[in-house]
Amino acid sequence: MHEEQISESLQKVYVLFEKGKIRPRALLWGARRYKVVQINSSWIDRSHNLPRHGFSLSVDSGEIFQVLYEGNATWKLEYILTD
Repeated sequence: MHEEQISESLQKVYVLFEKGKIRPRALLWGARRYKVVQINSSWIDRSHNLPRHGFSLSVDSGEIFQVLYEGNATWKLEYILTD
């Protein structure tokens, strides 16, 4: 696996808020829309003023995206993992 640090804001993230959980469904990065195939893991970092929600997502391109919801409707693509 190759890990590439991105650290860029995402233009759009389509999410489902269900039973108190955030479930990303798709995201727009650059000119491409990626569909979330699977949520591999999620976590909450409570060490900041606003809790940050992290997600490891398998997307339809075959890559794994690590994204971060920083509150105030701000999403960031942190890393991409590829084969």
